[in-house]
Amino acid sequence: MMDTEDKTPGLLNFITKLGLEKFYPNKLTLQLLLEINKSNTHDHPVQTVEDIPWCFFRRLFQINAECRDCTQVPNNNHEEDLFNDQYDLDFYLTDDTDDRFNPVDIIVALFKCADSFLQQQMTLKMSMCQFSVPLLMPHSNNSQCNLMLWALRDIVKEWSPHDAPQSKHFTEDNIVQADIPLYSFVRLKNCSLSKSRLLNMILSRGQQNHNYFIHREMEGGALEKKIANGLVEVCWYLPSGRENLDIFPEPAAFANLRGDICGSLTQFNFLYQVSTAVFVFLDKVEEHEQKILLSLPDVKTKLFLVVDVKDRNAKEDILSVKTTQEKLDLPKLSIKIKRANMSVVEFSKNICATIKTSNVTTMKIINMFDKAVELGLSVDECRSENQEKAAEEIMRGIGVRNISDYKKQQLPLQGDNWKRLSQLEKEQCRLKDVGDSGPEEYKCQLQQEVKQIKKEQSTYKLSKAMRTFIANLSTNNKEEQNYFLKWMKLKLDTKSRVKLSALRKKFKEEFRKKESKLIAELDQALLESSLGIEHYMREMGLIYEFSLHSQKTVDEIVALPSVVAKMLLDGYPLELLDGDASNIPERWVADVLMELHRKVGEKSRLLVVSVLGVQSTGKSTLLNTMFGVQFPVSSGRCTRGAYMVFLKVGEDLKTELKYDFIVLIDTEGVKSPDMAQLEDSYEHDNQLATFVIGLSDVTIINIAMENANEMKDILQITMHASLRMRKIGKKSVCHFVHQNVAGVSAHSKCMTERKHVLDQLNKMTKIAAEMEKQPSINAFTDVLDYDIEKNHWNIPGLCHGTPPMAPVNTGYSEAVADFKKTLLEIMKDDRDRKATQIPDFLEWMKSLWRAVKYENFIFSFRNILVAHAYDNLCKEFSQWEWEFRKHIFCWQTESELEILNTDNESEVNTWEKVVHSKKSQLSDKITHQQKLMMEKLIHYYKRKDRDVNLIEKYKNDFSKSIIGLAKEIQQSVCIKLDCALQLKISKKKAQDIQRKYRDVIEEQVMQLLGNCKNSSLSDKQLIDVFEKMWTDATINVCGLEHRDIAGSVLMQLKKNFLNRYVYKDLQVDLKEYGKQPFKVKNAHLDSWFKKVKNWFLHDCQSFADSAIESCTQFVLDTVKTNGDYHESFTRDLLEKIDSFLEHSCKHHKTNIQFEIDLKLHICSFATRQFLEMHKKFLYKNNPQNQLEKLKNQYLSDFLDLYKDRDHCQRKAKDFARVCIKPAVEDYVNRSLGVDIVDEIVTSCHST
Repeated sequence: MMDTEDKTPGLLNFITKLGLEKFYPNKLTLQLLLEINKSNTHDHPVQTVEDIPWCFFRRLFQINAECRDCTQVPNNNHEEDLFNDQYDLDFYLTDDTDDRFNPVDIIVALFKCADSFLQQQMTLKMSMCQFSVPLLMPHSNNSQCNLMLWALRDIVKEWSPHDAPQSKHFTEDNIVQADIPLYSFVRLKNCSLSKSRLLNMILSRGQQNHNYFIHREMEGGALEKKIANGLVEVCWYLPSGRENLDIFPEPAAFANLRGDICGSLTQFNFLYQVSTAVFVFLDKVEEHEQKILLSLPDVKTKLFLVVDVKDRNAKEDILSVKTTQEKLDLPKLSIKIKRANMSVVEFSKNICATIKTSNVTTMKIINMFDKAVELGLSVDECRSENQEKAAEEIMRGIGVRNISDYKKQQLPLQGDNWKRLSQLEKEQCRLKDVGDSGPEEYKCQLQQEVKQIKKEQSTYKLSKAMRTFIANLSTNNKEEQNYFLKWMKLKLDTKSRVKLSALRKKFKEEFRKKESKLIAELDQALLESSLGIEHYMREMGLIYEFSLHSQKTVDEIVALPSVVAKMLLDGYPLELLDGDASNIPERWVADVLMELHRKVGEKSRLLVVSVLGVQSTGKSTLLNTMFGVQFPVSSGRCTRGAYMVFLKVGEDLKTELKYDFIVLIDTEGVKSPDMAQLEDSYEHDNQLATFVIGLSDVTIINIAMENANEMKDILQITMHASLRMRKIGKKSVCHFVHQNVAGVSAHSKCMTERKHVLDQLNKMTKIAAEMEKQPSINAFTDVLDYDIEKNHWNIPGLCHGTPPMAPVNTGYSEAVADFKKTLLEIMKDDRDRKATQIPDFLEWMKSLWRAVKYENFIFSFRNILVAHAYDNLCKEFSQWEWEFRKHIFCWQTESELEILNTDNESEVNTWEKVVHSKKSQLSDKITHQQKLMMEKLIHYYKRKDRDVNLIEKYKNDFSKSIIGLAKEIQQSVCIKLDCALQLKISKKKAQDIQRKYRDVIEEQVMQLLGNCKNSSLSDKQLIDVFEKMWTDATINVCGLEHRDIAGSVLMQLKKNFLNRYVYKDLQVDLKEYGKQPFKVKNAHLDSWFKKVKNWFLHDCQSFADSAIESCTQFVLDTVKTNGDYHESFTRDLLEKIDSFLEHSCKHHKTNIQFEIDLKLHICSFATRQFLEMHKKFLYKNNPQNQLEKLKNQYLSDFLDLYKDRDHCQRKAKDFARVCIKPAVEDYVNRSLGVDIVDEIVTSCHST
């Protein structure tokens, strides 16, 4: 229950004095405090009472341990008043505390005004500052109090107990679920010793005294408490695992009751029942106090009296204590006496020793719920029971199952298909693995697979977990929604902690055994066992993303962008980039942000601030401290991907800042150990950095000093993106934040280092500009807005001391606050920068992500030097490869001509020997060229001017490429030589027939000439005689033998199906088969699959059509040549079909019948085309046709001889036309292509 009934005048007057009356009770929200306004961007000192709450909140949300010091209004004449007060007795008779407050009262008042979610943030940040936090919150009349169980739920602590020091095991747990002892410190009315101060000494080691509890020696601590009596605060001691540093070997909780027990009897009774031991501070015991103590059970083991003896004259006081001891029958060890000559430090050690030797009983804070209800206390989380049940219902669905299995069943859309889709979309842009299939065919294959995955994704039904999640998220009651989300987060974090802890322990055991396989499996399990609320939000986004493909959207899903847009306005993060799949659900993100744009009346000018840095260097903590947000920094899970939070800019700052929202983008750390083991780790990091910097107006480069070089690598790669963005006028502001740098002179002393870093970045920028063909760029500052003095920040370490008891370093908080103030001031002064509204931001995001997907080269490298060195080697390698191909191609051309020009009188086996000899020569030449190329590679790696040491790991890849190139060229040339031999044999057959009949024709011509020589005939008569002779002589000319093309193709097809027992299905006439369009049938699908996926017929049909289209083009390209059919054409075609089937087999549940019918259909088309090719070859080389070409020549010779004319000139012309011209054209055509390519390659290489 909240404080709705606490209307006592004292509390209301106090809250009114602070100016918080409109927020009481529990109306002050976290969203109001996250707003960017003048109050939280400028650290103004307190001037009025009304300033106190906001100054406290500002500093608390900056995790500034001095936030409790701003609870007093300063007196401008403080020194004069102080001097006068010492000599003015009237000062001690007047009450001058109206504008002075005990800090404990301020904290109580703020908790009374804060809603339950702000209370959680307050306790969390107070705990980070190592302050005590409320356990029991009093009502002003002390008639009842409230157990702050909900407020404490968010606190998670780590510690290392002493029970297993060798294992260095640590425990991480939600503090309310930790089973630890509670030691309570209370006082009686008469008590002069400060228990709060003593507690601080107990919890502090040596001289490192920290004010965990506010005490009377602090500023305002001695003032009378107006509303805080009855407050119970709690603080925890957590060991670090080092015996020489730890005060206690095990964790312990310490409670402190404000006021005496008589005024807060309910709280005292509660504490006594839940505590391991209770320490009662007193000077003497009054009668009614004695009755209270006598009513307590188990006093011998549980109750300790702490007596402050000032002098020996206080006999009555000591006597009252002794009487009480006797009545309680307390052992002497239960009485702790502080004598006047004993220091507080010495006495605190005695109390510590007592605590260590006491009987330890433990209790979880969550188990105090029943005891609180039994004693009539209210509990703050009772109002969220329904939401807890809903969250628990989802958790029961997880049960004891493996989390990765649970995700596959309940969160299926973000599984392997989503990750594969991400890879395919990038591959569609980059075409890195085209292979031999050709770009268009490969694109077609990728499109089919993308289409298939989207179909599969769109057919998933809402799982039970997601149905519950969406239903509770879609409620119109904001408070219920917030409770549900918080319960989900708490329970999922607890589940993940338990699971990850067990896996880490197992990982350690296997690591000692050095079982590499098990270690790899556990490593993967650690990655997959993360389960947080972000996974459910991601699944919800993907449900929306793919539901639009299925056209089966329902009102509930259509409304999801509106639901999440409201959450963004409340400060919840939105996942922008899925870190597990490296993908963006673009439609989902766009619709959510456009809905947000509409909700704010289309006033959405954005200032985008991002942070980038190496993993676990405090990026999320930096943003949380700067802006008070809640990016996750614990629960065993580092940030993955990129998340965005929208912070509203207050009306008082909008005019100056000219933005409506500040958008914070938190990213996963680069150089992650989880990613380092993957081949594409550089690509992942560089894509992320480029995308985030590209989106941002301000980029914070977070550098821990030990990671400076790694961040320089990332920055160098992002130069390429920044250079491209500069072309369209976008130039981000860049700030470097060096963490863990202390010392007042650090900024000046580090100037040399900063200058060195800038010089390196300038050098890399120039190299990147050369690669991007932007020679005018010479410096890093030409690309990113950066000032070596103003944009460089040195921030001290976060913790002051040894964790887990180390408070946050005040210097850290102050430095971060100063950074935030300066950053916003710089943006105010930048009048030239145009604010981006959400629609423009989305368009830019889409185009930027598209550019990231298309980038195929630069992302794969560690930095620009590596990319540049690799690029140089690729250029050289390309030149070597061309020289290799050119040499072999020229030799191939000569060899083909040599085979075709071999003596026609030779036998076929002689030609075969020539081809065999040529293949041997080819093998020798390829071996020689391969060796030369290898030597060039080795020589290149010996050069000192190309940064070859940076690309040493790629040497083996290039060596393999040379071997693969040699194999590919040898196979291709051997096929060409075989085709030349086949062509020679076919032409010889035609020429033999032609020669036989030419002899006959020449004999007939001479005989005809003899018969006609003695007669006088006209030209027409001579032609008629010649025509009759020609017809008689060529009437019996036979053509070339027709080959069985269909039989040859069918034979190759049978070989392809060897040992698969399908000969019966192949008994078809390929010339007639497959003339109708190919149709996928039920018989082509596995029987079980037919029943499940009817739409798969259509999908398989699309795949088949794609394969047929690609193979058809291959056949048409093949038959364009002037040669004859060769068996290798069919082999190549079948290999192409097999590659298609292999590439898509896992997505198309087809059987062998589908493969048979598809191959028969394609091969039947190919058969008809190859048959036409063969016919054209026969026609072109038909002896009858060749003789017909010579007919006019014979006729001219006959006429010239008959008339005794000189025919030398005509013969010369015919020889030039028929013989020389075709030969020259053929030679030029064969050589011209090589020369053109050679000129292009050498010219490009020279530039």
